[in-house]
Amino acid sequence: MHDMGTIPIMEIAVSLPDREHFATASMISGLIGILMSERWPRQLNDPTWQHARASCLRSLQGELQPTRARQAFVSAARAAHLKVLPDDEQRFRSRAESSRRKVVVRRRELVAGLVDG
Repeated sequence: MHDMGTIPIMEIAVSLPDREHFATASMISGLIGILMSERWPRQLNDPTWQHARASCLRSLQGELQPTRARQAFVSAARAAHLKVLPDDEQRFRSRAESSRRKVVVRRRELVAGLVDG
């Protein structure tokens, strides 16, 4: 059992609006600190920010898995147009790999069609 403030998560880094610095967190309490920071570009009544904050608080209380709170945080960061590492890098790689696979499959289909035809 973890102390309520020290629930670990996979480390995350978020580029804040000044684009010069990344805020990092490796615990749920760190995610809350970033969400509550004056540098977070939240708007009044932003539902993704509110959901992320509530998810982190529920995780601290043991009501929600830390991975779910982290996912809510990532969603809020993306909604605020912030870069999230390593998540955005993995997402980009997955899309690139998927595109390459589609090209390879299409080439195989074309070659098979030419050979059969």
